[in-house]
Amino acid sequence: MKTKTFILCAVVLLVFQAITSAQKTEVSVRKGKVIAKTEAASVDVEAGRKAILSPDKNPVVAVDNPLVDDMMDIYKWIEAEKQAQREQIDSTNILIYEVENEHRFKLAALQERPNSKSEPGNVCQISTAGEVHKGARFYDLQGNLLQYDWEQINSSRSDFFVRFRRAVEPGEKFRYIAVAEMSDSGQFWKDGPLWHLRGGGSAANCLNYYRVVMPTSAIFVDSSWPVITTDTVDGKLAVTCRVLGGQADNSIHISFLWPDKDGTTLADLPPQYRGLRDPSEEEVVLEGRRRTAEILAGGTYTGQNTPLETLLSLYSAAVHEDSAQFLELIAPNLREIAAGQIDQMLSMASLIAGYEFLGTPEWPEEPENGYKHPAYLCREGSLLCEATIIMVCQDGKWYLEGSEYGRKTIESADNTETQVSGGVTISKTRPDLNVATYEDLKPGQFMRKWLFLGPINVPWEGESYFPDEETSNKFFDTKSLDLDRFEPQVRIAGNDYEWTTLYSEYGVVDLTAAFDKWFAVAYAWAQVEMPEQTDAVLGIGSDDCIKIWLNGKLVHEHRGGRGVIADSDSVPVTFKKGKNQLVLKILNYGGPWGFACRLLEDR
Repeated sequence: MKTKTFILCAVVLLVFQAITSAQKTEVSVRKGKVIAKTEAASVDVEAGRKAILSPDKNPVVAVDNPLVDDMMDIYKWIEAEKQAQREQIDSTNILIYEVENEHRFKLAALQERPNSKSEPGNVCQISTAGEVHKGARFYDLQGNLLQYDWEQINSSRSDFFVRFRRAVEPGEKFRYIAVAEMSDSGQFWKDGPLWHLRGGGSAANCLNYYRVVMPTSAIFVDSSWPVITTDTVDGKLAVTCRVLGGQADNSIHISFLWPDKDGTTLADLPPQYRGLRDPSEEEVVLEGRRRTAEILAGGTYTGQNTPLETLLSLYSAAVHEDSAQFLELIAPNLREIAAGQIDQMLSMASLIAGYEFLGTPEWPEEPENGYKHPAYLCREGSLLCEATIIMVCQDGKWYLEGSEYGRKTIESADNTETQVSGGVTISKTRPDLNVATYEDLKPGQFMRKWLFLGPINVPWEGESYFPDEETSNKFFDTKSLDLDRFEPQVRIAGNDYEWTTLYSEYGVVDLTAAFDKWFAVAYAWAQVEMPEQTDAVLGIGSDDCIKIWLNGKLVHEHRGGRGVIADSDSVPVTFKKGKNQLVLKILNYGGPWGFACRLLEDR
């Protein structure tokens, strides 16, 4: 009884402090409810909420949410910047992330939507994909909880009707704060000892503030944009970045160590974060940096005999705004298309000029026509890979093919094809198990390179737009591959399919980025070479169903819809000495899909 009285008094004190400036106000408790009352109005104040005075001096209820309070403080910064008029600001964006555990984080987002109607209104309609905001709470910029109605329109879209207390004039903007629990592992993931969080978007002249509240004990490692301030929230480290967006990508990428979760220390940092690199790339990186310094000093570069030379030539063209040279570096079969999209190409040139050279894997000395090769770029002052550009070899010269910004598919003269999007690169080259071979796979290492087959649509007959899960599961159980030996081309359900090579920049392989396919199956094949027989555990995540074979033996399967969360399943396996064949089969029912696989630990 005493405990209940204490809690009640605390709420009363909070309310009393909030409304003490009003005339003839009172706080009372009736039938267990706290009531804040002025001459004109009264409100019930529930546990976890507070009463504040609106501009018209009436009490209103606001949710006492630290993320909302943070958001309102940062919005004051933005208002001050707008008043100063030092830079052109057409729109604003504030995102606050709070990591709760390895599977979930909170997201608070400031959003602006114009009232496009011809008359004032207090209802803002929000259309979004699926159930993205289901369970979210909406607030105005005074911290007041807003009411909303939610309606699922179809399987891929839902509408929210958020009701404001005051009408918004035509052409003016509805401004609100949305707070939701998120479990999208495509934004939050672990790779080796590092935890990564990535979010945000891209818009011209948009002022972005990104704030990340890290878990207790977290050690901040790096961010793709400079940190303008650090502080703490309930004893947890928080970092804040500011980005005024141009035409380039404005997203934020932050990495940190999490000692309380996995026992990591600063000694576990990967070599590149300590100024070290893979020896095979060190010489190339240093040469690239020397040449870029010469270009910035006024020099030019026009070589195309290696991927590095072409990258430097692209950089030279971008720095010196030489559009003719830049277009000459586009793959030959794209020149006519590029000539009609000069503005788009020059925008890409600006993007390249704004990045630093980070690294490039080794390339063959005598590649065949159509051979694809990636190069990695980062923003100034960061070692996080923020852009991947692909170059293609044609008649002994290397040309630019595309970048990861937006899904891009390019077909060359010899019918090779590369797709780059969302950190996933899929190249249609001659498939070879050596391309997807891991030598002495280490615990904690995500498997990012695979031979890939798909997507293979689930066949069905009927009037429905999609097959049902029962039909999909039957197709999932159908044996389609000879797992005893690798065949470059296979026939499945009456169609011929060829293996391609897949590389993911991130531990979670986002297949949605490359293939927006519903009710489809895909295979991923890798070869793991071990120096001796090894008992181990594979960490598996999938969206949706997955089967795993090791050396032709089924070792794991999961059925049912779910999102990709790294290490959702722990699969004990035994690798034999020498070469091992690891094959994954993934079934997607609908929406996003993908998978994650890595070695967890020795048994």
